[in-house]
Amino acid sequence: MNSTVASKEHSINNSFTCTLSNEQRDFLFNELNQIPYDPTGNTDYITKVRAVAMQALPTSVVKLLSEQKTSLKPAPYIIFENLPTDEEVRFTPDSQDIPREAKSGYISENLIIAIGSLIGEPYSMFHEGKNIVNNLIPSLKAKKEYTGLGSEFELDFHIENAALKFMGSNNFSPSGLLLTGVNNDPKKPLTRLSDARKALSLLSEQDIEQLSQPLYRIKVPYRWRVSTPIELQETSPSPIITGTIDLPEVTAAFYPDMVAPINDLAATALDNFRNAIREVSIGIDVTPGRLVYINNRFTFHSRDAFTPTLDKSGNPVRWLQRIFIAPDLWNHRTLEPVKDRVFKLALNH
Repeated sequence: MNSTVASKEHSINNSFTCTLSNEQRDFLFNELNQIPYDPTGNTDYITKVRAVAMQALPTSVVKLLSEQKTSLKPAPYIIFENLPTDEEVRFTPDSQDIPREAKSGYISENLIIAIGSLIGEPYSMFHEGKNIVNNLIPSLKAKKEYTGLGSEFELDFHIENAALKFMGSNNFSPSGLLLTGVNNDPKKPLTRLSDARKALSLLSEQDIEQLSQPLYRIKVPYRWRVSTPIELQETSPSPIITGTIDLPEVTAAFYPDMVAPINDLAATALDNFRNAIREVSIGIDVTPGRLVYINNRFTFHSRDAFTPTLDKSGNPVRWLQRIFIAPDLWNHRTLEPVKDRVFKLALNH
């Protein structure tokens, strides 16, 4: 276990785990294998893969996913097991431009979109990848960066694109994200999940009071800063917690230079929150055949530091894919559309 994470390991809640039968898995493969992946994420494509998921998944699973849309009985995460995988992964690419010959088909892309589309509307931000499905592959050039492409440093617990909850009048942060494995690193670096509701129960009233006030400036992720105007790189003073403690909206990222408290009490509360988030966390290896939905409203995630295993061509073998989802794309109307469902922050919007 990563030494920077609390020594007490919590276990995965089985009530948030859905394991498909072999028959359901094979049906999904056969149906999704006939649908060409559309990297722009147009509505015709998403409608097709959504329809397949509705046919293949048990009613109980569809109900569980629907409850994430209503947000009245939200799960912190949902883990899917025994999912179909591409028949062959021939090599791991070294960039976001994935050659057609890298693997035998588009099962992983179609699958993550299909399941995500039952919870919300899939989309991507251009700063994270040019297509609707983002490829998270360790970059040897970026190995010391605090990004999804880094590896040597722990990517500490964070809410995805936290700053975007307070950028202007609209919330551009995803309500959830989904991760699935394409190719696994034998060193098994873990993705860690932490339900902020459990962490908040460990804090004092003073800490919660501080975290609920506009005492924190939150920055956009590192990868965004090269292409984002300086005026859009940091929020005005904002709260870490909004709403009730039982159903909070949480906004924070704990890796360096992401959140700046404006006084000492606020800084202490943030440190205590970070320690509590670590204490209640669980770890999971996102392997092929496994998909993880993360409720980004109050569930933090992180990734362990690791040294990537390299293939015979010298490329890292670890390959994950990710999508973002939103309840709808109405807020995104003020963003610059690069593709059907790929958006970019812009000053003139």
